[in-house]
Amino acid sequence: MTTTEGPTTPTARSQRPGERRPPAPTRTIGAERYTSPEFLRREFEHVWSKVWQLACLGSDIPEVGDHHLYEIGRASILVVRSAPDTIQAFHNVCLHRGRKIKTSCGNSAELRCPYHSFTWALDGTLKEIPERETFNPLDDARLGLLPVRCETFHDWVFVCLDADAAPLSEHLGPVTDILEKYRFDRQYKWWSRTTSNNANWKNGMDAFQESYHARYLHPESVAFANNVDYPIWFYGDHSSYVIPFGIADEVAAAQITPNWDEALDAMEWSLDAFGEDTSMVAALRGLNPPEGTSIRDVAIPGIRPAMTGAGFDVSALSDDELIDDRHIVLFPNVVLNIFAFGYWLFRVRPHPDDPDWTTWDLWYFHRVPDAMELPPNAPNVEVPAGESVGAVMDQDLRNIPHQQAGMKTGVFPGFVMSDYEARIAHMHDVIDRYLGE
Repeated sequence: MTTTEGPTTPTARSQRPGERRPPAPTRTIGAERYTSPEFLRREFEHVWSKVWQLACLGSDIPEVGDHHLYEIGRASILVVRSAPDTIQAFHNVCLHRGRKIKTSCGNSAELRCPYHSFTWALDGTLKEIPERETFNPLDDARLGLLPVRCETFHDWVFVCLDADAAPLSEHLGPVTDILEKYRFDRQYKWWSRTTSNNANWKNGMDAFQESYHARYLHPESVAFANNVDYPIWFYGDHSSYVIPFGIADEVAAAQITPNWDEALDAMEWSLDAFGEDTSMVAALRGLNPPEGTSIRDVAIPGIRPAMTGAGFDVSALSDDELIDDRHIVLFPNVVLNIFAFGYWLFRVRPHPDDPDWTTWDLWYFHRVPDAMELPPNAPNVEVPAGESVGAVMDQDLRNIPHQQAGMKTGVFPGFVMSDYEARIAHMHDVIDRYLGE
């Protein structure tokens, strides 16, 4: 795989030849970028208003008339399936007196404002104005719903508030080549949650852009995930790394090497925390491998024939990709943990006014056998702030509010970062480019 520094990110660091990670960042990242309402306002004005954002899935709105409400900052966007093979997006604002037309996701044969019953067809064209004769002459074309750019990548539906932005394909760039291998077109959303967290959106993103913290915040992971030997790549605005699974963390193992059962216990607990199937772990428990054998050594030879026999075409994946955690950040606000069996997607959205709060969407996907019809997506569940969304995610979401509070003490001078954390600096470089700095 080639490390790339896209032409749209002139300030992004490139990986030094022969090294697995870029050098440790030297730039200063101050607390005000996480705590200042003015900085948040500038982000909405110059970043969120310009960049492509994942709004929903096409499978979230499978029927004509289905609509999904996506809100970011003060923008309210209605994503509508207007025809069997057509998805459109509009500003969710009635052009009569400014009321939001829809306040939730749902299905309707037309788009009708509840206030005075102004009505639009699903394609955004004006359909009805009650008692129209009481108005001055009106131009129907000028009263159509205001469109928002909308493009798709497989089942993902993206929107962009900037009419002049480059196409979605250019924004995603070479990341799509990686995603294609994992057959996202053959996956469905089996778990969906939304919650709020008392921390800036970037603190949320930062926690998922390095695995340095895993040895300490997720100590169970060190028995089966090597959080030391991971490479980093930049792809334009986006970034990636790979965490080798099935092998103990090098730093932790130098102190205490987990035995076979301890490693399996840790892996089972972690998979269960995400609601994943642990049958592979159960199968491995029946083995008695020689001392020093890793889960990786035993699992890799069996995964490919097992998945192929179950009806999955995994020919595009290398042996490493069958077991490892491929981690991708899609700028500005999507985190992906990708596996051969599926992926976990985390989307963060800043509060419109308060830099201390963020909305989190957690979507988990499973790949289905190639000949099987995709099941419907699971309904989304709202989880009150502070309540559990799974044991591992709880470790992260209960930590970063304390980081946010520490940044607001007035004494924190700014980040000091290792090369593990190069992706954080890269994201801030990209933000700065959008801000014109």
